[in-house]
Amino acid sequence: MKKLIALAMAIIVACLGLAVGSHRLSASTGDTGRNVLNLANWGDYIDPKLITKFERETGYHVNLETFDSNEGMYTKIKQGGTDYDLTVPSEYMVAKMRKEGLLLKLDRSRLHGLHNFGSAFMNRSFDPGNKYSIPYFWGTLGIIYNDKYVKPGAIQHWNDLWSRRYRGDIMLIDSARDIMGMSLVSLGKSMNTTDQPPSR
Repeated sequence: MKKLIALAMAIIVACLGLAVGSHRLSASTGDTGRNVLNLANWGDYIDPKLITKFERETGYHVNLETFDSNEGMYTKIKQGGTDYDLTVPSEYMVAKMRKEGLLLKLDRSRLHGLHNFGSAFMNRSFDPGNKYSIPYFWGTLGIIYNDKYVKPGAIQHWNDLWSRRYRGDIMLIDSARDIMGMSLVSLGKSMNTTDQPPSR
């Protein structure tokens, strides 16, 4: 099973340093004879202009394949048959893939600019010493509402989303992990609890 170099969807918004993994690339055996970078990333998480600039500056052609969930990406890699050079899993998936031997260690001697990352974003528990991943971007989940329809300040807590007045008018992110987290918080539980939450 092919091992991967991972760029972690971890902690910081930054430019994608595709050159970070360029030392792992090998010449394509396809018709073009060009060097190729096979990248698996979240949809719409990289500006196509950045890929064009990378290709121009490095001579590598980028094959970008997108995924919409960590689990979908993981299953595809676990089953084999992928030829990704780089992938962008979330922090919890980096830990899982690392433990299962699906990631190659990074050659840190060839990675430049790591000192520019804030210390809070490095050496995290899912990858101590950043042996398999480096931060790529970070985000947080929040509540957004249109003040034409919702009085400012009316929604203050996750629990407010379960109010009958908003029934049928709420859209949620398509992420089981995030929805479970907001549900647990709205019930006054820790997002990290292992207890079975009561149904509502």
